[in-house]
Amino acid sequence: MSTEPTLPSVDFSEAKARLSDVMTSVFHQRQPRLIERHRGKEAMLLMRPDDLARALASFRFDPQVVYADGGQEVTVVLEQFGVLGFGATFEAALADSVRELREYAQEFFAQFTFYSATDRAAHLPWLLRFALTPPDRQAELLIEDSRAAAGRAG
Repeated sequence: MSTEPTLPSVDFSEAKARLSDVMTSVFHQRQPRLIERHRGKEAMLLMRPDDLARALASFRFDPQVVYADGGQEVTVVLEQFGVLGFGATFEAALADSVRELREYAQEFFAQFTFYSATDRAAHLPWLLRFALTPPDRQAELLIEDSRAAAGRAG
C-alpha cells in the first residue's frame, strides 16, 4: 500500500525558501499544494481562489422572496444564515440581503475560531463561495439558482 500523499505537499521551510516557485506552480500550473510543518502536524492548503470558487459551486444559495402589502414591501430571506433583506422593490431587498450576508461573512471570518466551534461551522463553504465572488456579482450569485429554476419552469 502506497504512503504517498494524495495531494502534492511541500515542507514549510522548502515552501518558504522557494515561495515564488510554489506560487507559480499553484497559480500558473493550477496545482494545489499542501504546505506542512512539524512533520505534517500542521498544514495549510494553497489554491487559486477561482479554482476554489469552482470547487464550491455546488453550494447554492436558496433565497426566498416574500411580497407583502400588495407588493409594496419585499423581503429576501436567506433562512439558512438568518439573513433578511428588506426593500420596496425586489432589487432593493436583494441589495440589502447581500449587504447583510457580507456583514455576516466578515464577522464569520474575523471570528472563525468561535464560529468553527458552533453549528454555524457548516456555513463555511457557502460563505467562502460568497467571499470569493467579486462584490459586484454577489447579488447575481444569490439568485442564480432561482433564475435557473424559473427558466426551467417556463
